Amino acid sequence: MTKDKKDRTDARDLGLHLGSRGRGDDGVLFRWLVACLLFGARISQERAAAAFAELDGDGVLTPDKLADASTAHLVGLLDAARYTRFDDSKAAELVQLAHDVQDRYDGRLSRLPEGAGSEEEVAERLQQFKGIGPVAAEIFLRDAPDGWHP
Repeated sequence: MTKDKKDRTDARDLGLHLGSRGRGDDGVLFRWLVACLLFGARISQERAAAAFAELDGDGVLTPDKLADASTAHLVGLLDAARYTRFDDSKAAELVQLAHDVQDRYDGRLSRLPEGAGSEEEVAERLQQFKGIGPVAAEIFLRDAPDGWHP
């Protein structure tokens, strides 16, 4: 995994190409949001990246699949990556995140910034998801496609 000059993991380090124009691909945006939820916790970047890789490798990182996943299964994946300090709470947050993306945006995360007047408003919308606080929202917006920055 490569790091940028500020020694932080970004979307490209995780194999996620968000694009530079428009709102981006919904699948990639959702996977990036999950990564940001993991990176937003007080845990090492290496463990957060490993947890993302476990979840991604399992094929569970779509709103439908994640919403249907059992928390026990997700805890197992997080534990395999040694993301153990927050495994129970993060597993529940991941399931809730998937349900919220489905309920609020019909599974299409690219719709979130529609009608937002400022980047702060987009950040506030992101923070309405359980588990996405100011740090996770900042991480998400740092690499988000142009359409996320009104």
